[in-house]
Amino acid sequence: MVETEEWKGNKRQRSALRQKFAGRCAYCGCELKDMHADHLEPVVRLNTDPWGRRLPAAECSLLKPERNVVANMMPACKPCNLHKGGYPLEVWRDVIQRSAEIVRKQTSTFKAGERFGVIAVCDAPVLFYFERLTLGHQDAEASSQ
Repeated sequence: MVETEEWKGNKRQRSALRQKFAGRCAYCGCELKDMHADHLEPVVRLNTDPWGRRLPAAECSLLKPERNVVANMMPACKPCNLHKGGYPLEVWRDVIQRSAEIVRKQTSTFKAGERFGVIAVCDAPVLFYFERLTLGHQDAEASSQ
């Protein structure tokens, strides 16, 4: 499969995408049951008119069509894909990194959980599964030299 090939989501492309990380979500690493195909760098789908009404399928378009290629696709679990939405990867990483701070502001239950020791927040950097795989591969190469 050519990396610059347009992503159409056909059976061949979806099968290859699922195997990209051995059937695991590129982001959290869970085993994929119901795989979503995620654009690593987002494409913005234009499917409503300026008044919010749905456009007919023939009138829908992509804001960044050059990103709709096989090389930009990642296999994702439903929760990761829906949470990432249209965020670029680094923006999504920042949202996840700040998730405790965000939830702490939104709910007293979180603050109580922290006070009573049932919720512990760590400051570990957010590393996605595909990055951990790459780092593990680099570590293995470095130790063999």
